[in-house]
Amino acid sequence: MKITSDNFIKHLKKKREEALQYVIDEYIGIVKAIIYNTLKSYNDPQIIEECISDTFLGAYENARQFEGNQEDFRKWLCTIAKFQAINKQRKLAKSALFYEINENSDTVKSAEEEYLLKASTEELLNMMSQLEQLDRDIFTMKYFLNMKNEEIAKHCGLTKAAIDNRLYRGKKRLQQIHLGGSVT
Repeated sequence: MKITSDNFIKHLKKKREEALQYVIDEYIGIVKAIIYNTLKSYNDPQIIEECISDTFLGAYENARQFEGNQEDFRKWLCTIAKFQAINKQRKLAKSALFYEINENSDTVKSAEEEYLLKASTEELLNMMSQLEQLDRDIFTMKYFLNMKNEEIAKHCGLTKAAIDNRLYRGKKRLQQIHLGGSVT
């Protein structure tokens, strides 16, 4: 069966490699741009390529958790790319500083840090999924795509003040969700 824009999500959830190839072909440009913009200061193409591969692999492995249409998939994939790039950046920053201080690395601690970082990333994504779609989009544009509030306002057809208010209220909602409180 031919993979198209209408059926790739269904096939990706079924772990079909053809669907993964379709996703890579379709979204490589935007994923590469997001990761490059985050990791360009390291000036290492291998790090960027590794992060791109991790992004698509993460989407492939977690496709069953995705709910939505093609546009939602694009945003979801962009969020994964941004998180992968940030995680890589943190890992590189910690390892570079760590090796300067002490060359004897503690692999158990490093593995724990990786686990905690991945768990906190997954927790944030789960919390964000409880927000309204517009608020999720605004948070993605602001914190993962590094867009300015004015740009977000133009993109969403809202005023800058409305974006500021939604970001403020969204942060409060995420804090309530994190603390186990009810969302009002």
